[in-house]
Amino acid sequence: MSVDEWLPGVWFGVIGFGVLMYVLLDGFVLGLGILAPFAENGAQLDHMMNTAAPIWDGNETWLVLGGAGLMAAFPKAYGLVLSALYLPVLAMLLALIFRGVAFEFRFKGQGFARRAWGAAFSVGSIVAAFCQGVILGALVQGLPLQAGRYMGGAFAWFSPFAMLTGAALVFGYALLGAGWLILKTEGRLHKLARAMARPLVLAVLVFMALVSVGLPF
Repeated sequence: MSVDEWLPGVWFGVIGFGVLMYVLLDGFVLGLGILAPFAENGAQLDHMMNTAAPIWDGNETWLVLGGAGLMAAFPKAYGLVLSALYLPVLAMLLALIFRGVAFEFRFKGQGFARRAWGAAFSVGSIVAAFCQGVILGALVQGLPLQAGRYMGGAFAWFSPFAMLTGAALVFGYALLGAGWLILKTEGRLHKLARAMARPLVLAVLVFMALVSVGLPF
């Protein structure tokens, strides 16, 4: 077997591994942001965020690995994806930057500013998670291509299936965040995380069923 035959498979594995690690490792931090509005007070939100503070910023390295690997190994696919999905990709990147700034500034703010940065952390997490789901849904459903060129408009990715996938990923990340809190906390916050995990599991199962039964999206 020549290099040209097995090297694309290796790169596909590297990119897939990077995306998987990002979902697993940064997914629970996005989940913490999604669950932030359910914190009972500022001190509880501090505790939630402190569980991820030492490691959260390094987790996004996996997303960079996946994107850089796609650009290096499959430049045509990279160009097609960005041509078709530049709006949700741009919104995701802006939300991730917004979330990162809010995460750091919240610990330095006081009073209203502290609450505002906490809300910004939550909004950035929700938007980033939703956009990632929309991108995934659009890729799974397929994009209008002809002779290897993207033939759709700026909103060809918009569909009920993509919106459903976006909402499903928000709930999935929230479930990861609840699981993380169950593992890393105790007392009142631990009980709150367990209480939130039960309906989140049900919601994720419902979303999985909606997709698996083949509803006409």
